[in-house]
Amino acid sequence: MKFSISTHGLYPAKIDNVLEFIDGVNFKNLEIVKEYPYYDITSEDLSSYDFNYSIHSPISDVNIASHMNLIRKASIREVEDSFRMANDIGADNVVVHPGSISSMAYKFTDKILEYNTSSLIKCQSMAEEYGVSMCLENMPLVDGLLYSNLDALFDFVEETLHSQICLDVGHAYTNGFDVDEMFVCDRISHVHLSDNDGSYDMHDALGKGEIDFKRVFDALKAKKYDGFCVIEVKSVGNVYKSIDYLKSIKMI
Repeated sequence: MKFSISTHGLYPAKIDNVLEFIDGVNFKNLEIVKEYPYYDITSEDLSSYDFNYSIHSPISDVNIASHMNLIRKASIREVEDSFRMANDIGADNVVVHPGSISSMAYKFTDKILEYNTSSLIKCQSMAEEYGVSMCLENMPLVDGLLYSNLDALFDFVEETLHSQICLDVGHAYTNGFDVDEMFVCDRISHVHLSDNDGSYDMHDALGKGEIDFKRVFDALKAKKYDGFCVIEVKSVGNVYKSIDYLKSIKMI
């Protein structure tokens, strides 16, 4: 497995400062959340360092399952532009969130699920055209978010979507999934790491919550997992604490 750091914990530092930080902590992998100020990153912006990258498609103001046609179509375009950026900078994986059910849409949930499925199928087709892997992420236990249930996500990807999966350990833990239940699908090719106490998605530093990361890493080793494990925490302080934790258990 290859440890990486998300810009989520370094936001809103400029990309030059982000790259300096990654180099300073002796990492070689970075996940770029494609939102301001990292919205228009090019390969030239990254040329000073020989890092490996992944992209997280935009989180804010997008909903690929929206019942508002223009919003749904614009959201799909944002995902497509993430594939374009990944192709440009040489990133193999693009993390994509499923859609959500807005407050006005609960009376026709079936329609929202149809929109979500059709949008994701379209996105998967575009990912293949750009030569990158779409990694559909499991969501935390939050009202309205689709695919917070890991089993449902695994079934959907295996039977319908045929994409890759980003397994968010913290999200899975808020849904009551044990480590032994998290890594049963062979389509997991990307992992997000953060800690919490099971009550909500805290994005705390590794080792600060209740998740048994030694078991997580043992499970990944047993699967011979060789993809990214991305530290996706809420502050630069939590990035440092997570790195210290990984050193303390001799993972880096």
